[in-house]
Amino acid sequence: MTESRTIRVAGRWILATALAALVLPSPLALPSPLAGQVPGQDALVRIDSLVARGMARLTQEDVIGTTGIQPGTTNSWIDIQRAIKNLWATGLYEDIAFHLDESGGRNVLIVDIVERPLARYIRITGLESISQGKVIDEVGLQENAPLSRNKVVRAESFIRDELRREGVPFAVIRRREQPVPGEEGRVDVVIEVEEGQRVTIAEVTFAGNVQFSDEELRGAMTTKPEGFLWFRTGNYDEIDYELDLLQSLPAHYAQAGHLDFEVLGDTLIVDPGTGKARLEIRVEEGPQYRLAAFEIVNAEAFDEETLRAYFETESGGILSVLGIGGGDREEDEAGRIFDLVDFEEAAQRVRELYSNEGYLYAQVEPYYEKTGEEAGGSPTVRAELRVGEGPQAYIRNVIIQGNDYTFDRVIREKIFVLPGDVYSEARILQSYQNIQSLGFFETPMPAPDIRPDPESGDVDIIFTVIEKQTGTMSFGTAVGGGVGLSGFVGFDQPNLLGQGKAGSIRWDFGRYINSFTLSLTDPALLQSTISGSFSLYNSTDRFFQFATGRRRRAGFTTQFGVPFFNSLQTRVFFGYALSRTSYEAFSSAEDRSLFGLPPGFLSTFSVGITRTTLNHPLFPTSGSMQSWNVELNGGPLGGQGDFVKHTGQVQWRVPLGQLGGSEGVSGGTQFALGLSVRAGALFGDASRFPFESFWLGGVQFGQPLRGYDETTITPFGYFPERSAGIAQVDRTGNAYMSATAEYNIVFGSNIGVSAFYDAGNIWQGPGDLNTSRLFRGAGFGVQLVTPFGPLGLDYAYGFDKLDLATGLPAPGWQLHFKMGPNF
Repeated sequence: MTESRTIRVAGRWILATALAALVLPSPLALPSPLAGQVPGQDALVRIDSLVARGMARLTQEDVIGTTGIQPGTTNSWIDIQRAIKNLWATGLYEDIAFHLDESGGRNVLIVDIVERPLARYIRITGLESISQGKVIDEVGLQENAPLSRNKVVRAESFIRDELRREGVPFAVIRRREQPVPGEEGRVDVVIEVEEGQRVTIAEVTFAGNVQFSDEELRGAMTTKPEGFLWFRTGNYDEIDYELDLLQSLPAHYAQAGHLDFEVLGDTLIVDPGTGKARLEIRVEEGPQYRLAAFEIVNAEAFDEETLRAYFETESGGILSVLGIGGGDREEDEAGRIFDLVDFEEAAQRVRELYSNEGYLYAQVEPYYEKTGEEAGGSPTVRAELRVGEGPQAYIRNVIIQGNDYTFDRVIREKIFVLPGDVYSEARILQSYQNIQSLGFFETPMPAPDIRPDPESGDVDIIFTVIEKQTGTMSFGTAVGGGVGLSGFVGFDQPNLLGQGKAGSIRWDFGRYINSFTLSLTDPALLQSTISGSFSLYNSTDRFFQFATGRRRRAGFTTQFGVPFFNSLQTRVFFGYALSRTSYEAFSSAEDRSLFGLPPGFLSTFSVGITRTTLNHPLFPTSGSMQSWNVELNGGPLGGQGDFVKHTGQVQWRVPLGQLGGSEGVSGGTQFALGLSVRAGALFGDASRFPFESFWLGGVQFGQPLRGYDETTITPFGYFPERSAGIAQVDRTGNAYMSATAEYNIVFGSNIGVSAFYDAGNIWQGPGDLNTSRLFRGAGFGVQLVTPFGPLGLDYAYGFDKLDLATGLPAPGWQLHFKMGPNF
C-alpha cells in the first residue's frame, strides 16, 4: 500500500500532533519496543534520503543541511522537531511542510518550503512627526534581507503608538509589497502613512464635578490645554490621556475621600480645519468618606506607636481623628477625611521599615472597608494595616564578581553590609552607590542580585561590576585657576595596581603658569582604615586678573584620615604642609600690593571632619555632605604666617524622580534639587600671604559666584576686573559666605544639566559679616565627563553689577567656561 504522512508547519506554529504519525513505520522497520515504551512516542524510523522542494534562491543543500538530519540515520519525532526549529531559526521561510514518502520501498523525507521574499528596499512615506530611521532601528527591519512580515506589523504598531504620543491619533497606515521586475523572489516594501491633522488640546471641560473646580482637575492631569508659555504645547497624547482617566483623576479624588469616583465618559471634539480640540469629561464624584477607626494588626517587631507615626503628618494625617499626631482634637468629632493615597504611601514607608530591619518577606497590606455607617452625615470607612512579619532574613554571603583588576577589599570597604548582618535594603542600596562612586567600573552598574535561600530564608548579595580603563595619559588645554589658557601634560591613575590607590603627575605650562605636581593617595594605608595622601609641587603662577607680577611656590602637603568612631561615612583628617612663597613685581607695575612682598615660609597644621552620603562624586542626586576644616599657621609651627583659617561647607541633594533605569539605581535620567552653603573666616595676620585670603566671583579662581567675573566682588562692593579705584590686595577678604540652590538633571552619570541661583558676599573680617547684602546670580549650566577630564559651561545673569562711571545698576549675562581634571 502506498502511504504518505505529512507534518505541516504554517506561519510560526508547529502542528506537533502530526509528529507522532511521521515516525510510525511498519513493524518490520523497527526493533522490538523497549519495556514500558509508549508506542509512537519514542519510536524510530530510518530516513533513507531527503528531498527539498520549493526553493527559489536556495539550493537543496542549503535546506537539507540546515535540518541536521543525515540520510541513512534513524530518527525520532524529537529529531524532526529539532529540524523544524533549525529551519525556522534561519528566518528564511514563510512555510515549512515535512512529508514521509514510503511509496518506493524507501523512506524519503520530503521538505517542502516557501521562501520569504528578499526586501530590496523598505520605505516609509508620509512620516513627518517621527523619522523613518527611528522606526526601522526600533523593529530591526533590514534591506536586502529576507522580509519579516511580523517585523513589518510591529513597525506599523510602533508608528501608530509614536504618532499618538506626538498628538497625531488618527493616522492611516497602508502597506504595499511590489515585486521587483525581472528579479523573482525580491520585493520592495512601502509603508504609506497619512498622519492627518495634529490634535492640539485647546480646552478641557468637566461635567458632574462639585468638590473640585475644572481648573483644579486640569491641574491633576498630564493632558493640559495649550497655553502662552512654550512648554504648554497642548499636544494630545492618547496614552497619557488614558492614564489621566484611569489613574490621575481617581487618585486626585481619592486624596479627598471620594472612593467611589468614576469617569462616566469623555468626548474629544476636533476641528478638522485647525486640529484644535475640546475634551469633555463627565464624572461622578460619589460621597466623601471619613475615617471611623484605624487598627494595626499582627505587628510585633515594632511597637504600635512607632508604626502609627508613619500615618501622621504635621496636621495629624488620617489618625488625627483618633487624637494622635497634631491638629485640634475637637475640630471635627465626626472624623476627618480618609485620604486613600496618603494611607497607601504610609503603608509603603512601613514596608521599607520592615525591609531595612531584615523582614524581607514581611507582608504589609493596607486595607479598608466601608462601614455602612455615617458620621456627621458622611459615610465612613474602617482602615487596617495588616502585617505578616515572618522571620528576619540575615545576609549569608556578600559576593563580588566581575572585578578582574580591582582587589576585592577595595570594593568591600565601600559595602555597608557584612555576612551575618540583618538584611537592610537601605544599606544595600547605599553600598551599591558607594561602589559606583569609586569610578572604576562601567555605569550604570547592574542592580544588586538578591538570592534567597529557600530553606533558611537568608540571602546572598551579589554585586556585579564591569571594569573600565581608569589610567589616562592626558594632554591638551585647560582654563582655570585664574591663569587663563594653558597647556598640560599628565598621567593620572585613580586605581593603581587595582588597590584603589591614586597617583598623578602633571605639568601645566603657558603664558601665566609653569607648574609641576606629583601626588599619591592611599585610601587604606597598609590595608587599614587610615587614609593618607602626599603631594609635591613647584609652580610659577602669573594671573591674568593681576598683570603686575608673578608668584613662585614650592613645597609639600601630607594628610591622614581616620574614621570618626568607626563611622563608615564620617572621617577626621589631620595634615601638615610646608611651602616657600616668593613674589616678583614687574618693573612697570604701579600696584605692588600683591607682588611687592618679601618671600616667606608657610608652615600649616590642619584638622578637619567630613561626613558624606552623596551617591556620586560629580553628579550627586541624593544624600548630603558636611565638612569643616581648620588651618593653624605660624606660632609654634614656625614660618612667617600667623593666622587661623576656618572653612566649611554643607550640601544636600534631594531626588525628585527618575526616567528609565531602576528606582534608586543610577542610569536613565535622574532629577534632583540641591542646596549648598559655603563659608570661611580667617583670624590673624595673613598679609605676607594674601593668596591665603578669600576671593569671590566667577568659577576659576577663589570662591565661585556665577554671573560675575573673577575677583570682581570685593569687601568694598562690585569692581570690574582691572578697574581703577581699588588696590589688588583689597579685592581679598578675610570672611565670605555663599549659597547655591539648583535643580539638576543627570543623564546616565556622565552629563549634568542644572538651573541655579547663587548668592554670596565677601567681607574684610569675620566681624563684618552681614548676610542682608548678598550679590546674586542665576542661570543655566551643563557639565560632562570627557576623555580629557570634566568640562563645564555656565551662563549666568549677575543681578547686582554696577556701571562705575554712572553708579547705576548694570546687570547682565556672563559666560563661564572651565575644563581640565581639576574641575
